[in-house]
Amino acid sequence: MIFWILALSCKAPISSLYQGKVSLISAEKTEWFGGRDRVKGTMYTLKLKIKNNKDIITVKSLKAEGNTINFTQSNSGNMIIVNGNFQSTDQTDNFENMPSGSSVESRERSQKLNLKENWMEYTVKDSKKLYKINIPKFISVEPTGDLIPQRQ
Repeated sequence: MIFWILALSCKAPISSLYQGKVSLISAEKTEWFGGRDRVKGTMYTLKLKIKNNKDIITVKSLKAEGNTINFTQSNSGNMIIVNGNFQSTDQTDNFENMPSGSSVESRERSQKLNLKENWMEYTVKDSKKLYKINIPKFISVEPTGDLIPQRQ
C-alpha cells in the first residue's frame, strides 16, 4: 500500500498493476482552459503495456473522475497510449443563464458523479469479452505546449 502511495505521489509509473492482458504504466491528467470564454477541461493520458505482443487490444470505453470520456488510441509495439478530453463550461455561468423556473435539482444531480470512478474497458482481438482496468488515481501534470488554440 505504501508503495502505491509513494508511486502516485512521485509521479512514478505504476509498474505492476496487471489486470487482464495489459498493465497500467501511468495515468495523467492536465487541466486546460481557453479557446472560448469560460470553457475549460481536462486531458487524460493513459499509458499501457501489452503483456503479450501478439494480442491486439482495442479500448472500448474510458471513465475518468466520474465522467465518460471521448478518447483516441494509438499503439506502438507493446505500448498503448489512450488520450481523452473532457470539456466543461464554467458552472456559475450555467447556473446564471438557466431559464427562469428551471429546476436546480437536475444540476445538483449531475454534480453527484462519483469522482473516484476511474476505469477503462478493452477487448482482445475479435473477442466480445470486455476486460476492465480500474485506475487508482490520475496524477496532475503541467501542460506542455498549446493544448487548446488561443483566439487572436
